[in-house]
Order: sequence, then C-alpha cells, then structure tokens
Amino acid sequence: MKLPPYIERDHDGQLRRHLRTVADKGAGMVVVRGDSCTGKTRSAWEAVTACVPDWQLLYPKSAAGLRSCLQANVLTSPTAIWLDNAHYLFAEADGNRAAEDLLGLLEQPPAPVIVLATMWPTVFDAQGTNPKEKGRTRHIHSLLDLARTVHQPRAFDTPALNRFEDQARGDGQWTQAAAQARANGELCQRLAAAPELLDRYRHADHTSGKAVVTAAVEARRLGVRGPLPLAFLEHAALGYLSPDQCRKLDRQTWFTDALAWARTPVKDVVSCLQGVLAPDGIGEAADMVDLSDIIEQQIAPERWGIKPPAALWQAAQSDLTDGSDLETLALQAFAFARFRIARGLYVAAIDRGTSSAFEGLCFSYTETHRLRTSQGLKELCAQVDRFRDGGAGLADLGTALMQLALAGETVEYADTLRPFTEELLTRACRERNKDAHLALEHFLQAQGRHRDAKALTPPPEPPAPHNPAQLLHDAAAGDATALERLRKVADRQNETFHQIAAAAFTASPALWSWPTKLARAGAPELVEPLLRAATDSGDRQARQRLVSLLDDQERTPEAEVVLRAVSATDMYALNTLFHRLWPHRPRTAREVLTEAAQAGHILNVLTVLRPLTYGGRLPRDRRFAITAIRVLARLGYEPAQVQLARTLLAETDELEEKTPHHDLIAHKRDEAHQLLRQAAPCHREARSLLGRLAEQEDNYTQAADWYRQAIDVGDYEMFPSLLQALRQGKPPDEDEILYGLDADGSLLPPW
Repeated sequence: MKLPPYIERDHDGQLRRHLRTVADKGAGMVVVRGDSCTGKTRSAWEAVTACVPDWQLLYPKSAAGLRSCLQANVLTSPTAIWLDNAHYLFAEADGNRAAEDLLGLLEQPPAPVIVLATMWPTVFDAQGTNPKEKGRTRHIHSLLDLARTVHQPRAFDTPALNRFEDQARGDGQWTQAAAQARANGELCQRLAAAPELLDRYRHADHTSGKAVVTAAVEARRLGVRGPLPLAFLEHAALGYLSPDQCRKLDRQTWFTDALAWARTPVKDVVSCLQGVLAPDGIGEAADMVDLSDIIEQQIAPERWGIKPPAALWQAAQSDLTDGSDLETLALQAFAFARFRIARGLYVAAIDRGTSSAFEGLCFSYTETHRLRTSQGLKELCAQVDRFRDGGAGLADLGTALMQLALAGETVEYADTLRPFTEELLTRACRERNKDAHLALEHFLQAQGRHRDAKALTPPPEPPAPHNPAQLLHDAAAGDATALERLRKVADRQNETFHQIAAAAFTASPALWSWPTKLARAGAPELVEPLLRAATDSGDRQARQRLVSLLDDQERTPEAEVVLRAVSATDMYALNTLFHRLWPHRPRTAREVLTEAAQAGHILNVLTVLRPLTYGGRLPRDRRFAITAIRVLARLGYEPAQVQLARTLLAETDELEEKTPHHDLIAHKRDEAHQLLRQAAPCHREARSLLGRLAEQEDNYTQAADWYRQAIDVGDYEMFPSLLQALRQGKPPDEDEILYGLDADGSLLPPW
C-alpha cells in the first residue's frame, strides 16, 4: 500500500530534536500526544526513520507483551520501543507494572534505548486524588513525567496543504482529500476516512449493525478497555433495538450480518469494528473485535447521559472475561444508582479473579447503608472468604465496620460489631497486611486498650522499590561519597541527572526536605539546578519549592517567570501567580486568566475566581470576578454558567435577608434558572441544582425529573433526593435507599 506524501511541519522538528537528544544520551522517552487520526503514528515513524534508521524496533502489542520482552533481555543493540496508542496499553491490567519496568530500563539500559509512545491528548494527564487509584497509576505518571512531549496539531495550515497538493498530484483520492480539508485543515482525518466512517455510523442503513457498534461504543464509554467478545456484543446489541426491530431479526443470521456491516471498511481504509491479534500472537482472534478509535473518540461523548440498557449490563456480567473491566463497569453502575447491577458486576469481577473488586463492593454497601443490615454483612462475608489477596479484603471490610463502630452508627448486629471487627482485622494482620495493622491499632486505641495496641507486631516492611533519587537523598543526609557523586552527575547534566531530578519528590514526603538538607551538607549550589530540572519534568512540588527558593532570595521576577511558564495549564501556578498580581497589576492578572481560559482550563480559572465572589470581599474584587465569570458563561462554558448561577442564587439569599427587592430577586432567580438550563445538557451539577430549585418551589414532579437526569450521569448521591421528590417532599426511610434503581430507572423493590 502506497503511503501519502509526508509534509513536515513545526512539530516534526521538535520531535526529531527530542529523539536525537535522547539517542545521544543513551536512554529516554518521547511521547506524541494528539487526537485520533491526526497523524501521530506517521509523524513518529518518519522521525524514527530520519533520526535512528539503523536501530532495531520493538513493537509490543500489550502491556504483558512488553513486560515479557523486557524480562527476556531482548535489548542487545540500540532499540526504539514503539508504544502506539499507549493510552490503551497503560490502561491494561499490567499497565502500571509495565511502566515500572520501563522506568527501570531507562535508568539502567543494557543498550541505547528510546521509548516512543503515541497517546490521546488528556489520557493520564494528571493523577487523581484517590490514594489507591494513584497507587495503581503511580509508575505510569512517573514514566510520563520523565518523557519529552510533542503535541500533534489537529489541522494543517494553508502552506502545508499547498505543499501536500503539490506532491500528491496524480493521485485523485489524495488531491480530493486535500480539497475537502481546505475548510478546516483536517487532512489526516480525510485521508483516514474519518468523516466518512462517522457518517456511515450516524446515518446507518443497517439497524442491527449500528446496534452492535453502539454496544461497543457504550462499553468503551463506560470504561471497558479490553478486546470486546463477540458474545458480549451479540447479547448487548439487543438492548439498542426496539421490540419491533428485535421481532424482525432472523435468529440464525442477524448477528453475522450485523458484524459484517460493522467490519466493512469505508474507502477500503477503516471500519467501525476491527480485528484483534489472537492471544497466541498468530493471526486474528476469532471471537474478539476492537472498536475504531475514531468512533470511540467522537461518538462516545455524544452518548453522555443516555441510560445503558439492561441488556448491556447483563451481557457484561455473563460474557466479559476481564475482571478489571467488570470492576470498572460496576463502579459506573453504582454511580448511576444501579446498586443491584453494581453488586452483580463486582461479584462477577471477583469470579474472574479480580480480588480488588471487593473494595468497591464493600464501598457500595457502606454508602447505601446495606452494610448496617445483617443480610448485607452476610453477603460481604461470603465474598471476602472466596479469595486470597494478602488480607486486603479482610482489611477493607474490617475498616468499614470499624468506622461504623467508632461513629456509633445503628446496625442490626450491634452486639457482635466490635468483636467481629477486631476478628477481621486480626485475621488480616496475620496475613501481614499493613493497612489492617494501622486500622486495628487505631481501633484498639479508640477503645482505650493502649496496652493491646502497643503489643501489636507490625508487618515487615517490603523491600523498598528502587528510587532513582536515592543518590540525592543520601547526599542530603550527609553521605560525603554520595555528595561527590551527585556533584559529578550535576556537572554532566546527563540523563541520570534528569532522572534523579524527576524522582526527587516521588518518595515519601519525609524526604522532601532534601533542598534544605543539601544546602546544610555543603552543596547549596546544587539545589537550584536540581529544582529547575525537576520543575522541567513537570513536578509540581519541585515548582513550589523553586518559587519559594527564588522568593527567599528576593528574586521575585524570576519566581513569576517560573509560574507564568505553566500558569495556563497548572492550577497551583495560576492561583499563586494571580494572587501575586491582583489587584496591584490587574492587566497582567487578566492576561494570566485569559491564557488559562484559551488553553481550555476553564475550571482552573473558575477556581481562582470563586473566592472573589464570596460575601465579605471588596466590591472591586466581586465585580471583577463576576464579570469574568459572566463572560465565560456567555461564551457557552457550562462550568461558568453553573458558577454564575450559584453566585446569583447566593445574592438573592443576601437580598432576602437585607431588603425586600422582590423584582430584583425574581430577576436574579430567573437568570440563574436560565443559566442552569443552558448548562444542564452537559453538566451534572446543573441538573442537581435544578432539582433542588424545583423542590424548593414544591414542584416535585420536575424535581424528580432533574434528579433522575443527574443520577443518569453519575450523581448517585441524588438518589435520596429523588426518593424525597417522589414522596412529595417526605424524607425517605433509611432502608429505602438500600436498593437503588433498575436499568430503566424504575425504583427497585427490596433485594
């Protein structure tokens, strides 16, 4: 197959410079980020062939495959490790461990190595706040922090399109694609037949074929990352057909026909569903397919807020084979207040050997108060004894019961709560579970049993993972040999130096005081270069320390330059810099906020502005903040519309307390309602607020409708409010919130 001409653009030069730098240093990672069908893979390939044409290429198709290659020591000569669509690879069950292996490889490469990855723009962009979730992706983020990143432009500018047309003369399909791309510059998308593929799906003339693709889209939207079993698609697709459409299906041929339609290529280039590699690495899997990333990235967001049918949940429980995917689906079902469905999916995940699903099951029982019932406790106990996970499940259940006991909550098994809690935590401690040890120690201390708590034997500490910054911490602790080695590394400014800097704040926070200790150890001249290198790697803690260092040295302009470099994308930098500038330098303060808004970080801007809208602030501050939020709201940014609505409602409350300006109050309330209605199609909180406003007006029917819409986009906390609205304002009984909704949104009876 002949490839279209390749037109070099500005990002190509940046990418090739990064590759040559990494090749010269002997090890490193480069990431090309961009939307689907923007040419990431072609840019990366052209760069590799231009910069390291003689290096061998390692192309693992999965995280497990990558780990196997690294463990087999296949890197005996200069190698480029090619991770195409790395967002999929790192999302696999072995993704975090694969990233850990790559970190070890880059630190001590047996031969020169470049890790070259292509990824979607915002996947693994920032770590979450949940400690366990951060643990599951810690090595992925550490690896990406080390990488040099190039952003693939979505569109070609006019000169680039002209150059492409000049080189493509003689091929009608290429010149036609260039002509069609004149409107928006999206040449790569045209060459990949992306618009045609989307049009085929959106205007499908094959009902069952579209249903099969929609089931695949829904699975991806809800977090399923593995290959999609054909049995799952066959059963799930029925939920996307009407009863009349199902009645007309031929039992013997409908799915075969639907699958053929979904796998028919558009322009002989791309199809909605695509084959996947067989598990043994030979040929195509007979019972699995994958979804086109064009369809996933464009269609999945359009289905936000649409209730998945019962058939999808049932098919997942019976036909999905990956326990991690089932665990993810269970979390989504719980967020939609489909508590019984979530339970079934968690149990199915445990059946597939994913013991971590018990944590989610335990959380769901705690949140819905089902754990307070004898039946709920019995159900969890039946699950926790089914697997061996180093005591993690016992610790999860024991900790949940401990919280009930210490909070004095009412449970049906009050007489046995405390001894059973202690029994579970003790069993987990026998399995050397550290979390259980800490929980049991706290539980005993809270009961005044200090001697028993002190008598507990802590589990042995596991071997500490290798820390690239260990040399730095040893030097900061006063090790003269380590300090001398660190000086030599700093003098070279090589890849080892940058790895040390990037890992400087990844260890325990107890070690984060190394800048002060290093200065006391006699090497203050090393602190700033290390902090700057760590800052360049994207470490937020390093940036904060660097700014503090510059401030302490009265180098305020330099500190502001450090903050300004990332304030458009970094919340801490934006907030810190804005409050340095406002109100003394209002023009620059506005520029900083504008840059962040133009970069798409509207939530960061709103977070900075929100405190200025509170009562008690100076009128100048409030005017500025409300005006800025209003501008963003008028531009159609839903979070700004919700924030402005909240501000207006707060102002009406203030007015009602001070003076009866009924017309002004009514005007502000009407504007708040209008803003929330504008935001509601794409914003969960807008739906919840509209429900509360309707309830305040005793419009319980409308309130229930808004609460349902909020729940259907993941706000399960609105379920008690829904029950109250359905009961015309009467608060629900505690046991009523146990059961949740069925797939279609109807209330479930006790189960």
